[in-house]
Amino acid sequence: MSTPALHAAYLQTTYWVEAGPQPVALRIGERSCALDRMLGACRASRWAFVTAWNPRSELRPRWQNARRQRALLHALRSSGWHWVGALAQGDGDDWPPEPGVLVLGISREQARRLGRRFRQYAVVAGQRGGVARLVWCERP
Repeated sequence: MSTPALHAAYLQTTYWVEAGPQPVALRIGERSCALDRMLGACRASRWAFVTAWNPRSELRPRWQNARRQRALLHALRSSGWHWVGALAQGDGDDWPPEPGVLVLGISREQARRLGRRFRQYAVVAGQRGGVARLVWCERP
């Protein structure tokens, strides 16, 4: 997938965050008051959506993705990060939803390194009061 097509795919995705009884929807370039409230309750000012599914935007079997996601969760636990479950769901039906996590308190650069470690082209990051931003980890 070319960089412009991949960029468009990220923009046409909703990042759903488990936040109590009602999930929070995040979109790149938009602010979420609901996420800001959740971050305040968790005493976090920064966050990033990260997944280990489908590295380098290449569809992989479910079992491989699940194994990679377990490795991501292990890495987060080992590093002391706190997170909540999340899901990336494209607007179309040409790409399956990807489970991920919203990591609390992580800086943009730390999120970029984590994305690189799990061979992701990009992560989505932000801070309380700001908009969700696409952060490239490596170029396609």
